[in-house]
Amino acid sequence: MVAMKIRDMKDNKSPGVVGIPPKLLLEIVEQISISLATVFNLSLEEGIVPLEWKEANIIPLFKKGSRNKSENYRPVSLTSVICKLLERLIKDHLVDFLVKNKLINPSQQGFLKAKSCLTNMLCFLGKCHKVGR
Repeated sequence: MVAMKIRDMKDNKSPGVVGIPPKLLLEIVEQISISLATVFNLSLEEGIVPLEWKEANIIPLFKKGSRNKSENYRPVSLTSVICKLLERLIKDHLVDFLVKNKLINPSQQGFLKAKSCLTNMLCFLGKCHKVGR
């Protein structure tokens, strides 16, 4: 699963505080995935996340308007690629568990695969149309 998640990563993302770029992980995926899985499992079993994974570089990201006004920027946290990888694995397992055990209401579609706020709105409008008949 770790190797698969590494292969899904975009290689042009920021390396974060730790300084390991995604491109490097993609190049050594076969050599590093088992070791990373071991570290991830140990972290989850002990409930401890390395401090370096919690650190972030905060950069201003331009939204719109004049680039000379600070209110036209929002802060973005550039965290460790390794930590993001673990977060994605945890999210995938949680969502799979919730879906398999039917613990997610069908109207909650915003974070599910092949679902979005748009599909949620279309379902709602479909129900409104049926009621109006």
